[in-house]
Amino acid sequence: MFGIRIVGNLAVGEPNEDRGLITWLHCIVYESSGNDDDECEDDDETDIGSALVAIIHVGEAAQCNVSLLDALDAEGAEFEALYPVYFDEDWFKDEYDQGHGTDLFYIAEMSIDDAYRKRNVDLAVVRRLCASFAAGCELVVMPYASEDEAKHWSMLGFVVSTEGQASGLMHLQQALRGPRVVDFAGNGRFRVLPNVEPERLRKMN
Repeated sequence: MFGIRIVGNLAVGEPNEDRGLITWLHCIVYESSGNDDDECEDDDETDIGSALVAIIHVGEAAQCNVSLLDALDAEGAEFEALYPVYFDEDWFKDEYDQGHGTDLFYIAEMSIDDAYRKRNVDLAVVRRLCASFAAGCELVVMPYASEDEAKHWSMLGFVVSTEGQASGLMHLQQALRGPRVVDFAGNGRFRVLPNVEPERLRKMN
């Protein structure tokens, strides 16, 4: 069984340009010797990867009349670079504004041991993070460092945002029904499948 341990950093109080508009989550991915049916809490766990993600509270910035650009700039160059790609006048650009949510979920770092990456565990982890923590987000965004990396994440529905660049940013629109990542055999090997009706899914399996 695979799981994710999460430690967050959430500011309390009304946000401003320097704090409160970005929530950080540090995620440790582990494999447990138990399974979903076990009630034992003493299973051995082995860490196999990690992720560093952030929720950018775009809607709250607008509600509190705080400059989103200034907030991203205060967080550093990596976040400032998001603004011209995805935002205009402190809101999502028209091509990204599908009305699904008010936040942006940013996957700053994602690392899984090679042996588990070959089993698509990294895809399963990102799919679970998107479903659990990015449900109220308009976009999920992550950087890519090569065409091969961009192709890998495209299996989840990610699309390159910075076209024509060897490295840059890619996004997933949460308003669209993305693929499912399923471990049918229960052996820790995940398959990426279209998000189809249960009857069709049974036939595909």
